[in-house]
Order: sequence, then C-alpha cells, then structure tokens
Amino acid sequence: MVDDDRYSRQQLIPGWNQETLSASTVVLVGVGAIGSYVGTILVSSGIGKLIIIDFDTIESSNLNRQLLYRDSDIGNSKSETAAKRLKELNPAIDIEFYHKKMEKVSVAVYEEADVIISCLDTFPGRRWINSMAVRVKKPLVTGGMFAFLGNAQVIIPYETACFECQPLVPDEELAQACTPFGEERKKEREEVEKEPPLPAVATLSTIIGGIMAQEALKIILSIGVCLQNYLFYDGLNNATTILELVRSEECPTCGDLYKLEQIEFVAYLDETVRDLEIRLALTYGLEKPELMIKEKFLESNDLIKDCLSKEKEIVFVIDNNLAKPIKIVLQITK
Repeated sequence: MVDDDRYSRQQLIPGWNQETLSASTVVLVGVGAIGSYVGTILVSSGIGKLIIIDFDTIESSNLNRQLLYRDSDIGNSKSETAAKRLKELNPAIDIEFYHKKMEKVSVAVYEEADVIISCLDTFPGRRWINSMAVRVKKPLVTGGMFAFLGNAQVIIPYETACFECQPLVPDEELAQACTPFGEERKKEREEVEKEPPLPAVATLSTIIGGIMAQEALKIILSIGVCLQNYLFYDGLNNATTILELVRSEECPTCGDLYKLEQIEFVAYLDETVRDLEIRLALTYGLEKPELMIKEKFLESNDLIKDCLSKEKEIVFVIDNNLAKPIKIVLQITK
C-alpha cells in the first residue's frame, strides 16, 4: 500500500504515478560513493524493490563520501550494510543484496529489473554490466566521477548508443586489455584489482548520483525526456557538456550485425588460434577472447587449418567483457 503522506510532495508533480514506482524493481550495481546516493534517493522516493550488488568491504577512506557507512562498519560488507541502512530509511521497501561479484550473480536477477544502475569505477566493470543490460534488454543508467569531474549516460538497448558504441573508452585501456594471455593475463587482472585509489569528493557523488537516480525515476515513470547522450559535469567551473552519441551497427555488444548473428570475420589457414584471438581482441576491444566450436574450446597453439575444416565455421567468442558470447561466422581463407 502506498503511503500517501510520505510521498505526497512528489505526487504533486505532473505525470507522477506512485503506484507505478512502488511496483518497480531496480538493480543497483555498486554502493560506493555514487551508489550510496542513488540508493538513498530511490528508497526515499518509494520504489518497490531494490537489489544491491557489491562484493567490496567498507574502508575508512570511504567515509568522506559514502553516506551509508559509519566507523563501526569498517571491514563489513558494503552490500549488506547498505541494505540494512536503506531498510531503516524506508521499511516499506523490499531490499535484497548480493555480496559477490556481479559476474557471479544469476542472469535471472538482472532480468527482474525495470532499470539497472551501474555505479562502477573501472572500465572493464562498466563494459561487462553494459553487455549484461543489452543481453537482458533492460535500460541501463551508468555514471562515474574523478575528483570534480563526473559523467552520466542512459542506455536503452538496441535504441540508443550503448557504452561500447561510444568513443570514450581510452585507447590505453583497450590496448592493455588486448595484450595479456595465460599467466600474464592472470597477473594483470590481480593488479587491476589493486589499482591506486581515484580522487573523490562527496559533492560530485551527490550531483552525479542525483542525476542518475533522476534518470532512473524518469524511465520507470515514463515522464520527461531521458538523457540520450553522454553528459559531462565539470564541478570546478560548474559547466555541463553534452556529447552526442550515435549507435554503431558494428558494436560488438548491441550492433545489428551481432543481433542478427550475421557478422563474419576472416581466419587464415596458416595462423594459430592465438593469432586469431589477438586480432579479435584488437578489433573489438576484448580482454582475452576464447573460441568455442561444438562445445569445445580451441587450443591457442593449434593452427586454424588443423581445427577448422569448412570454408565457413560458426564459432562462439567468449570474453570477460561480454555477459553473453558473440556468435560469429569465420570465413576461412589462405
């Protein structure tokens, strides 16, 4: 039952439907700086269910901008602690949490969402959740911050540019993702998880978190105009810049070629599977693609001519940056 008095002021907004909001489900990935504010706003506004996903634990350095945590919480799970605090804020909300990496959470959880919100601070993480949102065809609100700079984007799968379509992922990130294989890849992934902390201030968390929560509410309620492009916010100069984004048909995540499973890629008879994997990684910004055919992984050192016999072979490309394998047709040539 909707608490009319609690939500009375927001129900004065033209087009607002509290019943619709109270029947909605939001999956919130990351409850750090931005996620703390997003969660607080959505719960205060009266969404029906909030699903929190975060594998991290609370540190003292979080307390300057992550408003859901206290000194006594240091060392505890962020997802569990956030769920507890948000439940205290509004006991009527159904709150569920997963203290695990988002890749380990069932696809069914993401399918339950009306909106997925990504508050992650790494490019690999943002790329993965983007891939999952496209896979389950759910709107994604994503954003980030660095010191006094912030950004936000709304992704409607197969309608707007996804995170992979836009030209804002640094080249060095893509190049770095394409180089490691085997033990080198494993070591690099361990280093990524220990990367140096980013500069952060609470004011940016509030602003970007507010924008992202607002976009999620607009999507759920079908009111206003959603952010169709990439928004940059410069807090030092109080300047906002909008970068127009165009959806790419050749995007490895949401492109029409992949959606229709008609993409072709050339493979040479005398190259190794590893050579082919590297070319796929460089072409599509993948981390460490692996190839599967007839439920069997191809060995990296094998020659293409020894493991693929037809002029055209359907293979599946599996990669950490993709929530769903890509199905491609390999065109075998000399």
